[in-house]
Amino acid sequence: MKKKERLVGLIMAVVMSAAMGLIAAFLVRLGMNPQELASSPPAAVMYISNILESIAFGVIFTLILPMGRWGHQLASKAGATPPSLKFHLLNSLPVSMACAILVSAPVCFINILQARAHMPPEVAPPLIPMFLGSWLKLLLPTAIIGYVISLFISPIVVKAVGLNVPTKRPPNIPEGARPE
Repeated sequence: MKKKERLVGLIMAVVMSAAMGLIAAFLVRLGMNPQELASSPPAAVMYISNILESIAFGVIFTLILPMGRWGHQLASKAGATPPSLKFHLLNSLPVSMACAILVSAPVCFINILQARAHMPPEVAPPLIPMFLGSWLKLLLPTAIIGYVISLFISPIVVKAVGLNVPTKRPPNIPEGARPE
């Protein structure tokens, strides 16, 4: 069971991180003016590097942090039991929010460092404000899109891995009734 849970976490990390890297690169390029676009790397390079960086950080954070356990704890504290919609909605929060916050921050920081390296020192803005300004613009859209993606792919990944989530029906719910 633990190996399957770990496998689900790693697959989710790869898929979610790849999606976040793609979304972030798209949003950054969308917000660039023509001069910035001309001086930035080609779109394919930007997308691929963002995706690879995101996957690397996503896997590292998944191996370190027990996001799956956090999701189960959050859902159980709210009284949700699998496979209910309420359980699924709450269980997906830690993975998507961790991906949006923990993965996007270092990837954005690396990209800001790379961008500053190509700027003349006299025109380069201070590092921390430049990083925070860029990262905070990306945070809300990536969190929302990441949560929606997590809601759709997590049941597919759980089923593909064959992880059967045991349903513990509370004693006050009659047989045949669906728990919230």
